[in-house]
Amino acid sequence: MALSSRTIAAYSLPAVAVTFSTTLTFAYIAKYATDVLLIAPVTMGLIFGVSRIWDGFTDPIVGNMSDRTVSKLGRRRPWLFASALPIGLGGLALWSPPEALTGTSLVAWFTISFLVYMTSMTIFNVPHMAVGAELTDDYHARTRLFGFRHAFSTLGVIGALLIGVDLLVTSKVPRETAFHLFAFLAVFVAVLVTASAALLRERAAFLGRGGNRPFKAFMDVLANPHGRLLVMMYFVEHMGTGATSILSPYILHYVVGQPEALSTVYMFYTAAILLTIPVWVRLSRIFGKKRTWLGGMSLALVGYSTLFTVGAGELAKMCLVVCFTGAASSCGSTIGPSVQSDIIDWDELNTGERKEGAYFASFTLLQKTSAGIMAMLTGFALGAAGFVPNEVQSDQTQFWMRALIGLVPFGCFAFGIAVFSRYRLSEVEHAKIRATLDERSSA
Repeated sequence: MALSSRTIAAYSLPAVAVTFSTTLTFAYIAKYATDVLLIAPVTMGLIFGVSRIWDGFTDPIVGNMSDRTVSKLGRRRPWLFASALPIGLGGLALWSPPEALTGTSLVAWFTISFLVYMTSMTIFNVPHMAVGAELTDDYHARTRLFGFRHAFSTLGVIGALLIGVDLLVTSKVPRETAFHLFAFLAVFVAVLVTASAALLRERAAFLGRGGNRPFKAFMDVLANPHGRLLVMMYFVEHMGTGATSILSPYILHYVVGQPEALSTVYMFYTAAILLTIPVWVRLSRIFGKKRTWLGGMSLALVGYSTLFTVGAGELAKMCLVVCFTGAASSCGSTIGPSVQSDIIDWDELNTGERKEGAYFASFTLLQKTSAGIMAMLTGFALGAAGFVPNEVQSDQTQFWMRALIGLVPFGCFAFGIAVFSRYRLSEVEHAKIRATLDERSSA
């Protein structure tokens, strides 16, 4: 099924605004909370962990409910419309708590705001990924579609890291800056998400074909031999990288000693992502999704092992390293959703159901839960290593920072390569599945 440029643009459009908001939040909210709001690192670790785990468990519910939604707008678009305002308002509340709040009341406000924000993101992200899998059945067109989505997302990342983070880092009144920035983002997200939902069209043939129960749908993912491998890989890999975005500002500030260079490092990282997306799409067509993704994970091994060795004053080295990790991230974000879409076709062949929402939600559940666990452990590790905000850190504290951001991801990606090497759903096998499903549909 061919995809028009209009459909690709309409699908990818909201990723700019949504990713701007989420990237800015996960890249800087921890440091903002500890240094500006004066929330303890251990408390922040708990909040991050609880919110990510909570968000992960809401994903299967939203995924299953969107699979079962029957309306004139389709299965996914009502959820996209519903998410447009809460994302912006939740982010505004998170970054701009009333200045009168302190202590326990501030922690309570921050925690609740984080839960609202993450839940709103789930209401958008799961149906949005699901509708992407529905837009085309073509093996390579899916990679191209998700490649465009990732490119638009990367533009949001660039905006967040080069504009958003820089504004917050250099501001003399960070609370006021955060309020104005997230007020703008509330409008930006609402406009683009609403426009995308209005322009997209869904396939009426999929209405009423979702799974009946969230738990059974999740078990179907585990019963799927291809899905099971991906679940294992995603869980371990995201456990490894869960601390990366949190610790990057800390590494630059307390290890490299150049906190003002955060936007520069992110520029190299995002440039590597954006420039390599078309490369991964092309390589996937030539060598297949499996071998291309394994190549991307091998780049991650090089990047994260070198990141552990970054020391004081080595800004150039860190910029070079993040080019490798950025390219590896680009590969996973481009190829991964396309592989997941193929796995969903295998499920339809064996169950007769179309459970895009349940599948993407299940994968996201594992990603967010593992990242949440790692975020929680990071907070505890920093506290145990003797981290003191706005002070020179001990060698022990710096070692644990570098180990969490370098050695842990290295080990997790090595495990991911071993697992994904067993993946067997090739282009030929997928073509056989599609031929059988098309024959059923015609009958």
